[in-house]
Amino acid sequence: MFLTVLLYVFIAVIFIEIIFFCTAALSFRTVSNQPETSNAAVSLVLYSKNQAKHIKTQLPKFFKQNHQNFEIVLINHASTDESLEVMKKFQNKYTALKIIDVKNNEAFWASKKYALTLGIKAAAHNQLVLSSIDFEPQSTSWLQYMAADAIKKQMVFGYVKHLNHNYFCRFFDFFRTIKIYTLGKKGLYYSGASANVSYTKELFFSSNGFVKHMELPFGETTLFANEVAKRSNTAFSLHKDKFITSVKAPSFEKWFREHAKINLILRYCKSTAQISNVLLYLCHFLFYALATTLLVFGAINQKTLLISLIGLRFSVQYICYGFIAKKLNELKLIIVLPIFEVFQLILQFIIFISSLISKRLYWN
Repeated sequence: MFLTVLLYVFIAVIFIEIIFFCTAALSFRTVSNQPETSNAAVSLVLYSKNQAKHIKTQLPKFFKQNHQNFEIVLINHASTDESLEVMKKFQNKYTALKIIDVKNNEAFWASKKYALTLGIKAAAHNQLVLSSIDFEPQSTSWLQYMAADAIKKQMVFGYVKHLNHNYFCRFFDFFRTIKIYTLGKKGLYYSGASANVSYTKELFFSSNGFVKHMELPFGETTLFANEVAKRSNTAFSLHKDKFITSVKAPSFEKWFREHAKINLILRYCKSTAQISNVLLYLCHFLFYALATTLLVFGAINQKTLLISLIGLRFSVQYICYGFIAKKLNELKLIIVLPIFEVFQLILQFIIFISSLISKRLYWN
């Protein structure tokens, strides 16, 4: 009787997962192969803290954008290296460069959100695109594409592709992108990286920017989006020429800490975001747990049904994830999909426990 109940639960879990896979693939169908461009006025806000080396190499690349009407607001956030001196040298070369030198103060000590707020306030244009100096656009038309999307929506999330991560970490981020995009299209959960996001100056200040979560020293984009993003004013910009990539190769420890912060941020998001994330995790976990249990302890006459259900689930997942991976130029990530998925579930649980018991460790 107990195993029969488990079998019914297993069938329900597979049904939910197949719905998610298909919904995700259908959502990614809207990613255009021929995106529009625009030269509408844009302020590109670049964050920098102790990044003198990357300012020298990356700032010229941002200025190589084909966009005809943009400024760069470069934030120097209390750097202790030669960042400010390097910035001033570039200012003599680029007239469209505006430097915001942010000093630490007692009220907002080392607050990235405070520094970004000053940069946004100094921007000349209403349309903002935010990134960081240690990232790099994958196309010289990136800013034109973001500007075109921003004309239609007040908030636009771009894709950050981590080419210098190992394949497992890239799969972890790939699955998170699928989850955010699919749930975001349904209005359930909005999140994104501060290295590739756009919103209007008007939207930012009319909703009081980062004020409600200024005390939390990270999660500026996700928490701001959690307050203001909705289906009517938000879009996702996922064409390959709209990608941003990191120029640094982070250690696994740093990557782990960043995802622990993401887990902490989720607890400050609206209940629909938390519930949908937990439900997806439980479904993935229960699939593998119940599949193993039923294959080992289930009745012999049910083995054919079990194998058929497992095969159906993986077939649908491979087809849907393959379609999405092709859109994101990440096909190599799904070659050993089941193995990566099991490790992803285990690591996600470890990250959850780690952030739960060591909250202060990830606070700074």
